[in-house]
Amino acid sequence: MEKYAIIGWPVRHSLSPQMQEAGFRALGRNARYELCETPPEELGQRMEQLRLDGYRGWNVTVPHKEQVFAMLNHRDGDAVSAGSVNTIVNRDGVLHGFSTDGYGLAAAIHECFGIATAQTRQLFLGTGGAARAAAVYAAVHGAAEIILVNRTTSRAEALAETIRQAAPACPVRCLPLADDNAIAAVLPSCDVLIQCTSLGLHAGDPLPFAPELIPPALAVMDMVYGFTPFRTQCAARGCHTADGSGMLLHQGCRSLELWTGQAAPVDAMRQALALALAKRQA
Repeated sequence: MEKYAIIGWPVRHSLSPQMQEAGFRALGRNARYELCETPPEELGQRMEQLRLDGYRGWNVTVPHKEQVFAMLNHRDGDAVSAGSVNTIVNRDGVLHGFSTDGYGLAAAIHECFGIATAQTRQLFLGTGGAARAAAVYAAVHGAAEIILVNRTTSRAEALAETIRQAAPACPVRCLPLADDNAIAAVLPSCDVLIQCTSLGLHAGDPLPFAPELIPPALAVMDMVYGFTPFRTQCAARGCHTADGSGMLLHQGCRSLELWTGQAAPVDAMRQALALALAKRQA
């Protein structure tokens, strides 16, 4: 049996096992995909254990995406640009690292809104989670401008510098979350807003900023699953909206392709993910 896994802390909430195992079944592969709770102090030990135990690949989620970078033998271009890894392929004990988060977001935006990455202006609300890899990917793949809005401007500036190094031709701007006037001034020229903060995960979370600032024609992707208050308000204003499940799907499909060398059975994985989300939200 082929063995795959996801490592993170915590990771018990992950929907990747249902999605990936559906993909393996559709391909006729005898494989399992495991959750591996991995505290930061045990990361090195876990990586070595998975390598020696013959796991063919594994995903990496928070807080380990940047820490595993130095533990790999090889890294692909997107991983190097972002300085983070979310997919590892074990080839005869040699570890290869990839970043599929940016690809996943770009594919989801194209699928949901019909918007390709090239020549778009993308506003990222928040710089945590997958925002780093996604913003760098967009810049490298031809975005016209990246705008970073964050509560802590120093974190936004740090990501902006990473983007400038990876894609010198792509303009990057940083705005403080508290500056409604500056945000209102740039939103009309944006093609898509990607909400990457954790706001909306818990009942009673405040909105990141007033929905009245958002132009009705804007495409809005909220990385929190389901209808958050922010997404609901944006939809009420006439915006096209989507949640983060599309990104999870497409980054996972790309991971499976890297592990197996086969085209991902997207429909089977999509159905499994939708079922898992419905059960969680019931």
